[in-house]
This record gives sequence, structure tokens and C-alpha cells, in this order.
Amino acid sequence: MALKGRELNMWMPIMINIRNTIILMALPSMVTADLIPLTDSTLKKIDGEGIGIVLEDFVFQAGEQANGGTFEISGLENSSGAPVVFGISQFYVSGSNSNRGTNVINNPVNLGRLLYPYNIELRDGDDLGITDKAVLELAAPEKLVDESYFQVSKENRTERRFPGQQVASGQRVDSISGFNNSIFSSRAGEKADLGIRFDLEVNGSNAQSLENHIKDLAIDGSYVRLWGGGNRVEAEINLNIYASQLEFRACNSSGANCGDSVYFNDIGIESQIGDGSYQPVTFEVTPDGQFSFLVGSLEGKCVTNATGGCVAGADKNRLIEYYESGPTTNTYIGNINIGGAAVNTPGNFGSSTISNLQIQYLEVTSHDL
Repeated sequence: MALKGRELNMWMPIMINIRNTIILMALPSMVTADLIPLTDSTLKKIDGEGIGIVLEDFVFQAGEQANGGTFEISGLENSSGAPVVFGISQFYVSGSNSNRGTNVINNPVNLGRLLYPYNIELRDGDDLGITDKAVLELAAPEKLVDESYFQVSKENRTERRFPGQQVASGQRVDSISGFNNSIFSSRAGEKADLGIRFDLEVNGSNAQSLENHIKDLAIDGSYVRLWGGGNRVEAEINLNIYASQLEFRACNSSGANCGDSVYFNDIGIESQIGDGSYQPVTFEVTPDGQFSFLVGSLEGKCVTNATGGCVAGADKNRLIEYYESGPTTNTYIGNINIGGAAVNTPGNFGSSTISNLQIQYLEVTSHDL
């Protein structure tokens, strides 16, 4: 089915239950002390390090199609010209054991903690490898231990990072066997369940729905750093995503008679994209109105000799450092399963690992259809 857009209509009733929300703010009706002036000695202790956000006993629930609430995108047509409405009839965030969103309102989760909040902060780029820049950092709670949460084995390898290019040596991840729970910092009360259900209506009739549910999600240590570079936004991205289960399933128009679910169990993604001003990630709009996402090339980072190799010196040493300890992506899925199939039976695909993925150049652009 081909879709084409005409207009965007949205309506979304939302239910939010936040019992205790801490954003360094107090309501006037809750103030029990007198206001006092701030002295110079008090003000000089304020360092302006940013905003810390903690949400305690937090739940979010939107949609509830049975009660008439939904988020809709209309004005679409299929290839036959029939009107198509794309709706989100369920979206929730809650604590663990939400049972696909049926146990939300009385099942809160803590997002962040007072010593380790979500941060919005302006940082000195000189401390981050981004020279002479002020850097906006959006960060999840930091890890309690600055190590990978994966249980890994490593080996020393010498290889060409690209055909015909310079040989580099370094220690690489050889295999991933699971999570290192001894250093995993998100406690049970800080892992969230969330899910979303999409409904498709064609020519006034419900066609089908697709559901996605995530159990025990944690993003400790993730951050996005943004700064200005010429006429574009530059960035460094670090994503740490962990979940006990990700489920996909398709159902009929009433949300019943669902087919077999596809389960991804024990998921971990530790992905670093960009390396400060040395290899920034860039976002920009091109002169013809298209969006561009670019992970910069390493070409030209060193002076080359007659054979194309790097001349010895600081530039070559920086490239060697990049290959040995620069940004990489490691992904682990403990088990991929369809319909709850038992081990060693059709429908159970075992574990999957991607290790040592290093992006040395990537460009993604949008195009008109």
C-alpha cells in the first residue's frame, strides 16, 4: 500500500499520574519557610552546572481506544485512493510488570535519582575534546561504574581497518556472553516498561494493529552533546540501551486474534557515534531543503607518504588512538524467539552479537519521492 500525505490532524487526550515530581521546584502553596535574601557569599557557591531532573512515582498513559481516546494522522490515501487513518491508540510508561500496558496507573517507576538525575547542562568543550566551544549536553543518569555492562572477552588483533589502508593494532571485543549484573546501576524500581499500539483504518474500517512492548528499559550513561559548527549543528552521541525484552505482534482490527509475537530477549546496545571535534556527527538542512546526517570521514586526518600510509607523528598517533579506543558499537541479543518456541526448536534463533562496529564515514540524506 502506497501512502501520500495531504494534511495532519491530531487529537490526543492524555492521562498523567505523577505522585512526586522533583525538578528543583516547589509550589507556593507548599512553602512553609520565610523567603530570605541571598547574600554574595551564597550566590558565589552557585556554579550554574545545569538542570537536574528526577521523576519519582511516575506513570504516563495516553490513548485508551476503548474510551475514545487516540492520536491520529489523517489525510492519507492508499494506492486505490481510499482514505487511510493512522492512529496511536495506546502509549504508556510505567514500572516493571505492566503486562503489555494493562497495569499502568498503579504501577509507577522512578526515572533518575537525586544523586544521578537526568541532566541538561552547558559544558566547556575543552574538557570534552571539542576545542573552544560551549557544548549543550542532554544526559541520562550516569553509570555507577564507567565500564561496559556486557560480559565480554577480548583479543589483540592487527588488521587493516579498510582495504588497502594502513595496518592498525589494538584490543577488540571477541565475544559477548551477556550482561554484567554486578555493575548494572538501574535498580528494579528504575527500569521502565513502555509500549505503543498503532492502528490502521482504511476507508472507514479498522484494518489491523501493530503492538510494540519493551520490558525493563534502562539507558544509563547515554548522552547527546550538541555544539555549533559553521552553518550546521555538530554532535557526539553515546547510546546505552538495555532491556529484558522487546516484543512485536500484529493483531486484527479489534486488537484480538493476534499472531505469534516476535521476542527479542536480553537486549543491550552500547553505541558511540562521533569523536568530539575530531570526527563530529553533523545535522543540517541542505540548500535544496533536504535533511542530512553525516558521520565525518577520516580521510585527510594525516599527512601521507608515497605509498598512502600516514607519516609518523602526532596525526598518525591520533589515528592509532582512534582505531584502538575510538567510538564503537557493540550489540547483544540473548535470544530471538517467535511465539515462545522452546530451545532447539523452529522459531528459536538463539543469540546474536555485533561487536567492534566502527563508523569511519556515514552519510544519510532525505529525498523527495
